[in-house]
Amino acid sequence: MGTIYFGEQCFDASLVVFDKDGTLFDFHASWRPRFLEAADRLLTQFSNRTEIQAELFRTLGYNAADGRFGEDGPFAVATSEATVHAAATVLHQCTRPTLPWYRCEQLVRGKFAPILAASGDLSPVTELVPLFASLRESGVRVAVITSDDSGPTEATLAQFGLSSFVDYIGCGDSPGRHKPAPDPLLAAATRLDVSLAQTVVVGDSAADLLMARSAGAGLAVGVLTGVGSRETLGPLADLVLNSIGEIQAGARSQG
Repeated sequence: MGTIYFGEQCFDASLVVFDKDGTLFDFHASWRPRFLEAADRLLTQFSNRTEIQAELFRTLGYNAADGRFGEDGPFAVATSEATVHAAATVLHQCTRPTLPWYRCEQLVRGKFAPILAASGDLSPVTELVPLFASLRESGVRVAVITSDDSGPTEATLAQFGLSSFVDYIGCGDSPGRHKPAPDPLLAAATRLDVSLAQTVVVGDSAADLLMARSAGAGLAVGVLTGVGSRETLGPLADLVLNSIGEIQAGARSQG
């Protein structure tokens, strides 16, 4: 257990659980370019692509006017598999004549999903290695629970030099229910043999905080580097930070 400061609030933690996209990495800066590239690749063959694109954006929760993802849209909070099915449904409903379902799903899996799953430029919200290292040095375990699949998640952690600091990974393709259900957090606490009362969950969406609440986490922390706002995260969180850059392990320097 170690003493961790989350902004001005001090908490004795045994485990800190981070969401990935929107928490470790700025959601919009990291995912907007890849999402638009994937949509363009998927729709290039359709004569009514403007109509399909508008419906795809609406369904997945992307606002082209301001370039932001909605906090309750599938792209922001659902698993990769759920996103594939949502996109395939848009194709099935909007293509003329209607393509059979299997073909719509093939197109999404072949042209849309691979671009999102590939390694790409991600924008860390702070220096991640020093933060993770300081947690480890303070005797705090670290977990990452994300809606992304395990392959891209593990590749991202390795790319940013974080793999050796992460004690548990829960992903959208892991067995069982996913966020906002408590199951991923319960599994992490059980695997690492830590008390939920000494567990902190840090995330950018309501799903992260609802998972924390339903599992009985000791502290639920919202961050504003993803899809949530202070107005929507505030009622669900114990506190809301601008970013994980406001997390500090160990005693604070006086000055």
